[in-house]
Amino acid sequence: MGAILAIAKATYRESMRQRVLLVVLLLGFLLIGVSVAFSYLSTGEEFRFIVDFGLTGFIMVGLGLAVILGGFMIPNEIERRIVFTVLTKPVSRAQYLIGKLLGATATIFVVDVLMGLAFIAAYWWKQPQHLIMPVLPLLVLTVFCVFLQTVVLLSTAILLSTFCSSAFTVIATGFIFVVGSIHRYVTSLAERGDNGFQRFLFGLLAKIIPNFQNFDLRTSLINASPVAWRHVAFDVVGYTIVYVALVMAVAWLFFSEREF
Repeated sequence: MGAILAIAKATYRESMRQRVLLVVLLLGFLLIGVSVAFSYLSTGEEFRFIVDFGLTGFIMVGLGLAVILGGFMIPNEIERRIVFTVLTKPVSRAQYLIGKLLGATATIFVVDVLMGLAFIAAYWWKQPQHLIMPVLPLLVLTVFCVFLQTVVLLSTAILLSTFCSSAFTVIATGFIFVVGSIHRYVTSLAERGDNGFQRFLFGLLAKIIPNFQNFDLRTSLINASPVAWRHVAFDVVGYTIVYVALVMAVAWLFFSEREF
């Protein structure tokens, strides 16, 4: 456990020093600010606009973090031969991957807390009367779900980076994000495809690509309607734990086969 925490701390410190993360964070703040500014142009739809646009910016920042941290972290250390030094110590490859995941997750958590505070502030600015029970817990839950979605994307990017180039990892992670965001449509095509091959292809995508629509609570937030605890417990939190565990197990299998 000590080795995992040491790698996680080193990864966190290294990640926080990357200027590109600051650029991504500033871009997220800018998108939330724009959502507040332009909400005045949509008469009668100001609140919906700020939730849709602001939350979309939040999610895109998460995608950027997952791609930057998950797609370049391990390949860069292999290229700079840092991984050789780490693995010569009493550190297993599984510990190395878990430490990298935890360190990057901690970085994402810090960025998402800052983004979440900005999003909540923008929400309060437009609808101060809504920032009471039960809307405030729903708002925090929405931000938390975005964080978990980013962690799922991060684990997927780490898996791809263990056997693919950084460029391919970036493209593939973006593709997974897009397909996961329309998961119900993909599932529908798997059930009602025009031919057997189409049903097989979309059925395979529906099974291996995470369902990010479960993490999207914007409809509940706009309508101030409660979210079922079973959905949060099983379809969001439980789903994240199981998916990340499976993905990291596969990542360990690929990483174990690499010659260092």
